[in-house]
Amino acid sequence: MSKKTRILLIEDSEDDAFLIERVLNKGGLKLIMERVSTADQMTQALDHQTWDAVLCDYMMPNFSIRDAMKVIELRGLDLPFIIVSGTISDEVAVDMMQAGAHDYLTKINLSRLVPAIKREIGEAEQRKKRRAAEIALRESEKKHRTLVESLSDTVFVLEKDGEISEFYSKSGIIPGVSPGKYIGRKMSDLLPKTTADKYTDTTKLVLESANILSFEHPIDIAESQKWVSVSLSPHEDGERVVVVIRDVSALKKAEEEARAAHNVALLYQDITGHDIRNYLQAIMIASDLLSTDEVDITRVSLLDHINNSVSECSELIANVQSTAMLLTTPLKKVSLDSILRSCIDLFMEDHEAVTIVKKIPKTQAVIHADQFLNYLIMNTLSNAEKHNEKERKKIWVELTEVDGGYAVTIADDGPGINDAMKKNLLNPERRSGGVGIHQCVQIVSKYSGALDIQDRVEGDHTRGAKFRFWFPKATN
Repeated sequence: MSKKTRILLIEDSEDDAFLIERVLNKGGLKLIMERVSTADQMTQALDHQTWDAVLCDYMMPNFSIRDAMKVIELRGLDLPFIIVSGTISDEVAVDMMQAGAHDYLTKINLSRLVPAIKREIGEAEQRKKRRAAEIALRESEKKHRTLVESLSDTVFVLEKDGEISEFYSKSGIIPGVSPGKYIGRKMSDLLPKTTADKYTDTTKLVLESANILSFEHPIDIAESQKWVSVSLSPHEDGERVVVVIRDVSALKKAEEEARAAHNVALLYQDITGHDIRNYLQAIMIASDLLSTDEVDITRVSLLDHINNSVSECSELIANVQSTAMLLTTPLKKVSLDSILRSCIDLFMEDHEAVTIVKKIPKTQAVIHADQFLNYLIMNTLSNAEKHNEKERKKIWVELTEVDGGYAVTIADDGPGINDAMKKNLLNPERRSGGVGIHQCVQIVSKYSGALDIQDRVEGDHTRGAKFRFWFPKATN
């Protein structure tokens, strides 16, 4: 038996409540729904039942939407809160979203209601799982912190020539050598020559630079080996260094396990992507077969929409799979202006209806980047074209030298982006942007750059958007 969806409806109109219930039932939800229209009724409903989501009318004479959100907030509940209103402006909707609402739609167009409820319930469940994981993590960290704090690091003072002049720890560096047997001995008496020389050489560097330096090295114990982390800092007398040694064998093992887990995750990601592509291919084939003899224009349009969605899903899978490579690919010196010109030429081959006005000076704009720079540029150009419904589209691309680096601006004459959406696009917590825009944010961050979204015409967002990327110059 499928699970019932518990909906708390804040609505003062019985007719509208009947309409909403009908839409939800028609959308396949098995409902437990209760209608309330006052704060007291809402409080009683919350006290006597758990709810999956709250639907709230915006215009009610005796109970405001902010009052409803306050009731939920005071109880510390994380419930999907969806506004269902007869009339509501974009400005008010944005204001309500910023106040805590998760989505909004109008009563004259309830086609999105069921998908919105399912999506927000799913996201609320994910937030619940993340909170539980964070609590478990904090408890685990607390236990491990107590354990670590109960352990003593090895701490001693080292002379320039590698001799130990002071020793403070309850434990020693070498198993079998008691703490009282270290003072007056040199590191070369305790450790292999290459490791002892590392201590001596690092001691000299610390004293010369007055900086704290660290390194790691193994210590052989019988038939096994442990790893220690060594931190050297200047002593207050300026003639010696303070050495702190910590056993990091467990950390090394954890790093190896993390790498192994990462490799397994990548494997499953590849396998999942492969399987999903197979299913998508089956959908595409079926859609093509259905469209072969189809004469109904509406159905043909729907089949075209299916094909386009399948193509976008395939592209999305490829973008997600490339993220692992994005995080691990090393940076190198590249010519920003050359790559920019190449991307524009490649883009124009497939977009004859787009006019690009470029202002790229012939200069060697060298930055530290990788192959994902091409993706960054092509993705921005593609979005500028895709979200513009004009028959003839125009894009402006400019490269300038500014603030010790280079700025690339890509502007369009499309519908633009309002101020509230500009902020949300670059915020992964708001989920306003897709995978592409958030990968662009990651790419720019990896290059130590900056990304900003502006109006093409300052002060008028309806005349197009402008994406500005800034990258520091390559200095070495």
